[in-house]
Amino acid sequence: MRGLRGILLVLGALTLVAPLAGCEDDADKAVNERFTAFLDGWRKADFAGVGTLLTPQGRTLDPAAAKELLAGTEGDLSARRPTLTPHGKPKVEAADATLPVGVAWTLPDGRSWTYDTAVHARMLGKRWQVYFGPETVHPKLEDGQHLAIRSTAAKRGRIVAADDSPIAAETPVVYVGVEPQRVPDVNALVQHLDAVFRSVKVDVDVQALPAKLQAAKPDAFVDLVTLRRTDFDQIATDLDGAAGVRTRTGTLMLPMTRTFARALLGTSGPATKELIDASHGALKAGDVAGLTGLLRRYDQQLRGLPGLSIVPMGDEPGDALFTLPAQDGAAIATTIDVKTQQAADAAVAATARPSALVAVRVSDGAVLAVANGPSATGYNLAFLGEIPGPAWPVDPARLGAGADWKLGADAFTGRAAPNGVVASPLGYAAAAAALARGTWQPPVLIRGTKAEPGAAVSGTLSAPNLSVGVRNGIAYCAYVTDAGSEAAGPISDAFLAAIQ
Repeated sequence: MRGLRGILLVLGALTLVAPLAGCEDDADKAVNERFTAFLDGWRKADFAGVGTLLTPQGRTLDPAAAKELLAGTEGDLSARRPTLTPHGKPKVEAADATLPVGVAWTLPDGRSWTYDTAVHARMLGKRWQVYFGPETVHPKLEDGQHLAIRSTAAKRGRIVAADDSPIAAETPVVYVGVEPQRVPDVNALVQHLDAVFRSVKVDVDVQALPAKLQAAKPDAFVDLVTLRRTDFDQIATDLDGAAGVRTRTGTLMLPMTRTFARALLGTSGPATKELIDASHGALKAGDVAGLTGLLRRYDQQLRGLPGLSIVPMGDEPGDALFTLPAQDGAAIATTIDVKTQQAADAAVAATARPSALVAVRVSDGAVLAVANGPSATGYNLAFLGEIPGPAWPVDPARLGAGADWKLGADAFTGRAAPNGVVASPLGYAAAAAALARGTWQPPVLIRGTKAEPGAAVSGTLSAPNLSVGVRNGIAYCAYVTDAGSEAAGPISDAFLAAIQ
């Protein structure tokens, strides 16, 4: 007879000792104390002080053995602790006692799994003994089985433009690496790779490759660069002919092109230890996550929730005990206008210095374009730069300086300075839009954000080290680091000509 109840009945026929009627209250109290101590031990995964337990087969479990059995049975959930809730008082029948217990687990993504189980005890001699086995952890677990988590990936969401076209989405990529033991001439490989990557204008530090190969294991995959599939296809033949070069394929969340709003949208890649630790179990080593920009800020919404199953695993795996379907990631809807953004990206590409250009629609404060020059890759100078300028025509606070804009992205909102104002290019563009509109309204990047209009304002805005203005309902600001309007002016002129 398999199963805890059947085994207990057999043991009961051999060892039945009924409590005396006058001792029923004491017996109820004693068994309740034993159940309470056992549940406390289960919650803590530590049975020290609980005393010995019995397996369903009657084998004695000391606290250390009980702890080991619990960890082995809980399997993938053992690092988590369940909430255990007794359902009423123990039911005592002669020398047998049963306590129904509700079990609730918090799964890695924050969702819950709840079910009912039962804890059994028997009066043996003059002491209640609690039985503990896999069937206690879950009533459908058999001897030798443990709980395993199986997951299925959710479809990642996309970041979309104002017209709902995707501007950051899952993109096929190729990971290019080198296997040290297959490289006959490192210097020749470096020269070859340098020429190949330059041909598609991909910046790769191949000069560091010899040191990386020397430090790596002979059969390691020494990561060199991750290329969009479209870029890789242009040089696939040249790379295939290079001794030691190896490739792997995959997908990453990437902007629609290498240059499109790159500092705003950001990058994705293998989750870092920092992100894994902060995810409370939602991310693990090898998972892909947003690393910078909007892809990082909205990574949780974009990745959705994976499908999860709790499966009894052992010599004979069983059917899933619990299943949650995958929940696909959400779309992050921005106010970015694709053609305006492309014009801004092209305008800042003409300068080698760190530069930025921001465009804001006057009527509603929608951010239409956020561009950063080639040497500002990875840093959103357009939103985060702190650029001093002369005094504004009104109190800077009336133009949002220092306020919380609830933009949906990290931004420096400005501050008053002794001789003027310090603001980001976005701050200057937003101020110019407000003055043209006649009222302050915070800029909006993520659609659905409600921006309350502020005080009435008037005047004109100028700054000798920037190019700021309003044309055809669009407020703009162009900036070039360590330069004046003579450098920023041509950028804004090229931008305005492109969006006519």
